[in-house]
Amino acid sequence: MKDFFNKETLDNIKQFCAENKKYVGVAGVLVGLILILIVVVAGGNNGRQSNTEAGSQTEISVKDFEFEKDYTNDAKDDISTLLADYYKAYVGDDLDTLGKLATPMSDNEKSYIGVVSQYYESVNDITPYTKNGLKKGTYFVSVKNSIKFTGVDTQAPTLDFFYIETGKDGKLFINNVYSNFNRTYCENELDDDIMELISKYTASSEFADIHEEVQKAYEQAVGSDANLKTMLETTLTGAIKQWYTSSGIANLKKSDADTQTTEADTQQADDAAQNSDQQTTDANAGQTTDQQTTDANAGQTTDQQTTDPNAGQTTDANTANQQPAEQPQAPAEYQVVTKDVVKVRDGAGTDAKELGLLKEQVTLTAYGTEGDWTIVAYSAGTNGRAYIKTENLQTVGQ
Repeated sequence: MKDFFNKETLDNIKQFCAENKKYVGVAGVLVGLILILIVVVAGGNNGRQSNTEAGSQTEISVKDFEFEKDYTNDAKDDISTLLADYYKAYVGDDLDTLGKLATPMSDNEKSYIGVVSQYYESVNDITPYTKNGLKKGTYFVSVKNSIKFTGVDTQAPTLDFFYIETGKDGKLFINNVYSNFNRTYCENELDDDIMELISKYTASSEFADIHEEVQKAYEQAVGSDANLKTMLETTLTGAIKQWYTSSGIANLKKSDADTQTTEADTQQADDAAQNSDQQTTDANAGQTTDQQTTDANAGQTTDQQTTDPNAGQTTDANTANQQPAEQPQAPAEYQVVTKDVVKVRDGAGTDAKELGLLKEQVTLTAYGTEGDWTIVAYSAGTNGRAYIKTENLQTVGQ
C-alpha cells in the first residue's frame, strides 16, 4: 500500500481528476469510502492480532499468579453496594434477595441463616479490602464490620471473606461456593485453582495485619461486655448446635466421613498439617481468618468466611465437616504468647480445620489444655475458641 502511493502515481491521479472533473465528484466519494474501509479492516485485523499476541504473552497460571501488594479501590463502589445489600438481606433473613446476591445457596445454608439471623440487629461499619483476582472481573474481598446483636450494647468486630465475580450481565455477585458454610460442609464442589488462590490471598502479610487488628478488637469487645460474651459463647452456640443436630448436615458429614476418608488420606493430611505447623511461610496460613470474626462463633455473619487453602482435598473436606464439639471445662483464664508463627486450628489435632495464622509474639487468652494443645480465645473458632500446639506458646509470667 505504501509503494502504491508514490509521487508519480499521485501526480497521474491529479491529472486524471483535472481532465474529468464532472465525473470525479461521485467517484471520489466512492474511492474515499473504499479506502476508509481498507484502513479500518486492516487496523482491526492488526489490533486483533496484537491483542491475541498480548493475551498469549500475559496469560499467567495459578501457580505463578501473585496478588498485588496493596488492596485496591477498583470497583469499590459496586462492591460496597453489593456487600451492603448482602448484609441487609442476611440480617433480615431475606433469603430471596440473598439467593440473588450470593449463589448458589443450599437449603441447609438457608436454614442456618434463619437460625443465626434472628439474633442480629444490624451489621455496621462495612469496610471492604479488595484485591483483583487472576481472571478479569474477579475479586478477593476481606470485609471489616461490626455486628450489633439484639439486646447487647457492645458490637462485635468481624472480618469476613468473599470471592466476588462479574456475571454475564456485567453485574457483580458473590460466588457462594466459597462461603464459610460451603467450605465447611462441602455441599458444592470446590475448585482447586480458586482454593489455591484463596490460600495465597490469606497467606499475605497484608491480610494477616488486618486479621490481627480485628482479632484484638474482638477480644477487647468480648472481654468488656459480659452480655456479648454470653451471646457469642452460649446463646448463639446453643442455637447453632441445635440446628446442626436437627438438620441434614449431621448426616451429610457422617456420610462423607464414611465414604471418603481413608487411612492413607488421613496420614497424608496429618503429615502435611504437621509440616505446615512448623513452617512460617505456609501458603495456607492466614486462612479463614477472614472469616471470622464474630460469627466466628456464630457461623459468621456472612458465612463467608473461612478460607481453607486445603479445601478441595478429600481429607480436608471431611475434617472440616466435624460437628462442633462441647468445649471442655476450662480453668481460670491466663495469658500466653506465640513463640513463632503458628497455625490456629478448630480442634485438638493436626487433622482439625485450619483457621488461620498468627505471628510471633501475639498475646492470647488461654483456657487450659487438651492433650498437646492449648485452648485459646479466637474469633474464628467454634464458640470463640481455637487450638494451638502448646509447645508453640509461652505462658506470660513464666
